[in-house]
Amino acid sequence: MRLLINGGDWNTVSYISDLRRNKYTEMFFNGYKPHPDGDGSMIWDFELAIKEANIDKKRKVCSLRKKKKKSTPKKKTRTK
Repeated sequence: MRLLINGGDWNTVSYISDLRRNKYTEMFFNGYKPHPDGDGSMIWDFELAIKEANIDKKRKVCSLRKKKKKSTPKKKTRTK
């Protein structure tokens, strides 16, 4: 985090002590698991994140997950 201190006055950043972590941040990071290669890297797993967050799978969690494509109507073309 970068702080911009106005003229050396630390009171300009006093709000920092009141900041709180977003409740969804921990849910996101709990979705990481070790890479199957065992090389020490981590990969994110949507299903693990849902499980760790104790979210009921019947709820719609993410509208982007299985978004259906809308069919676009064909444009009418002019005929001569």
